[in-house]
Amino acid sequence: MERANEAPGLDPKNAQAYYNRGFTHNEQGNYDAAIQDLTEAIRFDPNLASAYVSRGFAYHYRQDYDATIRDCTEAIRLDPRYAVAYNTRGSAYLLKGDYDTAIRDCTEGIRLDPKYAFAYNNRGYAYYSKGDYDAAIRDLTEAIRLDPKLTNAYTNRARVYRAKGDIKAAQRDEAEYKRLTN
Repeated sequence: MERANEAPGLDPKNAQAYYNRGFTHNEQGNYDAAIQDLTEAIRFDPNLASAYVSRGFAYHYRQDYDATIRDCTEAIRLDPRYAVAYNTRGSAYLLKGDYDTAIRDCTEGIRLDPKYAFAYNNRGYAYYSKGDYDAAIRDLTEAIRLDPKLTNAYTNRARVYRAKGDIKAAQRDEAEYKRLTN
C-alpha cells in the first residue's frame, strides 16, 4: 500500500496509479478513499472501464446502488464483454429488489465468462428472492462446483434449502460454511 500511496505523486496525471491505489483502498475497506482515487483515475482516463467497475464496488459497499449501476453501465458501454461489470450491476439490482434485471445481468456475465462463480451465486440468490428455489439451487450448486471455497454460495444455498423445508441439506451447507471460515 505504501508504494500505491506514492504512485500518484510520481505523475499527478497517471490514471493507472490512481486506479491501483483506489483498487487497494477497496480491498482494505476504505471506500471513500477508493471513490476519490478512482474518480481521479476516470478524470485522467475516461475510457478506463476497470476504474468504473472498481468505483462501482466502492459505491456498492456503501449501499449506493444507483451509483453502482451508473458506473457499471458506463463500464459496459466502454467494454461490452466485461463480465464483472454485468455481475456487479446485477448485484446492485438484486439488492434494490429488481430481481428480473439482476438475473438478466448475471446471465450476461455468465454468458461472457461461463466459469464465473460469483455470477452464478448472485443469479442464484436472485432466483431465491423470486421464489424460484429449484433454479436457485441449480445456480448455487454450480457456483460451489466452480469455486468450492465460495462461502456465500453455501449460506445462500442453505437459505434456499430451508425455504424448501430440506433442513438436513441446509445443515450440511451451514456446516461446510463453518468449516471453510474457521
